[in-house]
Amino acid sequence: KKRKEGGKSSSLKLGPLLEGEDLYKLLEVDEGASLEQVKKQYRKMVLLHHPDKKKGAAAGAQEKPNAKTGVKDQDKHFIKIQEAYEVLSDVGKRRSYDSSLDFDDSLPKEVDESKGFYETFALFFRRNGRFSQRLPVPELGDENTDIAKVQKFYDFWFNFETWRDFSVHDEYNLEDSDCREERRWMERENQRGRKKYDSDERKRIMQLAESAERFDPRIRAEREEREKQKREEKEKRARVKQDEVDAKQQVEEEKIRKVEQEQAEREEKERQEKEDRKQKQQAAKTLRQRLKKAVQSQCKLEPLESEELQELCLTMEAEQLEDFCSRLEALKPGAKSDALVRDELTKAKRKRAEEQEELARQKQDARKRDDQKATAAKEAAASGVAWTTEELGVLAKGLVKFPGGLGGRWALITQLLESTGYPRTEKEVIEKTKGMSQGMSLRAMGSRASQEDSFQAAKAALPKAAATPKAAPEPVKKPEFDPASRETAKPPAEASAAPAADWSTEQQQALEVALKRHPATLEKNERWKLIAEDVPGKKKTECVERFKFLREQFSQKAKS
Repeated sequence: KKRKEGGKSSSLKLGPLLEGEDLYKLLEVDEGASLEQVKKQYRKMVLLHHPDKKKGAAAGAQEKPNAKTGVKDQDKHFIKIQEAYEVLSDVGKRRSYDSSLDFDDSLPKEVDESKGFYETFALFFRRNGRFSQRLPVPELGDENTDIAKVQKFYDFWFNFETWRDFSVHDEYNLEDSDCREERRWMERENQRGRKKYDSDERKRIMQLAESAERFDPRIRAEREEREKQKREEKEKRARVKQDEVDAKQQVEEEKIRKVEQEQAEREEKERQEKEDRKQKQQAAKTLRQRLKKAVQSQCKLEPLESEELQELCLTMEAEQLEDFCSRLEALKPGAKSDALVRDELTKAKRKRAEEQEELARQKQDARKRDDQKATAAKEAAASGVAWTTEELGVLAKGLVKFPGGLGGRWALITQLLESTGYPRTEKEVIEKTKGMSQGMSLRAMGSRASQEDSFQAAKAALPKAAATPKAAPEPVKKPEFDPASRETAKPPAEASAAPAADWSTEQQQALEVALKRHPATLEKNERWKLIAEDVPGKKKTECVERFKFLREQFSQKAKS
């Protein structure tokens, strides 16, 4: 391959007269002169060196042209000026020419202490700024330059765009190509070499900008200011966070202190209440002993009255006992003392009866409200719901357990369904019963009657005498009245059986209604507890014994 021969050369081809000439010196302008300055100087040089202005050959012979260049020696300088102007007045040719000139690519490694930062680096930026595509090229400035302009200056140089042409380093001369393919190959090879020089040039400019930025006192001050602001912001956030932690901790400590204070107050209150109760109990005990002496010395009471008086004393407060003792001690032994005691007993009985009536009324009202809620819930829950196999089984059992003709039959069947966890309304039960096949469904599902059902079916045949007293109870032995000792005594054990004489007609009817209301499908203890609540004046064991007694009477009647 044909490579270039000789020294430096570029893609710009100068005439033979300009070889080795400095075009700027020919036009007598600086390398940084503008196009207007070049034009102005060219016109001036033309006026000085135009051949018509020369008068050296006017007297004599004609000067022959140079055999090599074909130009007369007296016209040579003027032609050089013209060719130099053609190059320097064309932007592309001038850049190619400038790129072919020798250029100092050196960079400062540190700041010259004698010159300072600004004078040291300003020279290098000004020298390399001649190759900038973008104009005008910003100045480095001084210590008074605004930091925003300083940032723009470094942005310009970090993104520097150069027009510097490195064709002077081309390896092949395109004029020596023999064909078009060879010329194209030479162009590609030359272009590959130029890219390497372009890359080196960008790195060199980047290194210049980085060095200047590293030594620039304005950038250092600005960075220190930013670091200071960051530290202050960080410290501020830390203080705010610590304040939040302290506030939260203070709130927690306040809560703990408040809880401890409330606990201490509560314990003090409980201690005081306990002390007050102890004092009241001691005072009541003393008053009961005092009342005991007064009653024993002034009154003659029946055994039952003594028992009732003992119970009354246990329910009375210290103030009431004090008042009772004072009134009793103010009387003389005899009828007035007895009347006072009996009057107090009567008042206590009346009050207890009123309380029981009020309690029964409240229970009845609560039961009515519960029944209304249950009915509404059953209607809402069972509306439009299909009957399951388990529900049909319970329904079949209820139809057998409560046969036709029994009063309130459908209500009892509905209660049975509800007690087993299948709430339905009476209307739904009646409609479902009508739609069922009596010959198949009921017989297939089966039935079972409980012991309570047998009792209810045969209750009508039971003689009335079963509910009436047959013998009077044995006389009770007169107990000794001792209200002080009764405060720690335990209640007597419940009787194992309830005599028929203790059951009134109202209690018997209440038991029958309760047995219907609470079916045998309920849990046994829970059922008898509910039955006992519906029977006034009777406990669970008494209701159970009464039921066993009536069942035994019915069995004996059936056998006879």
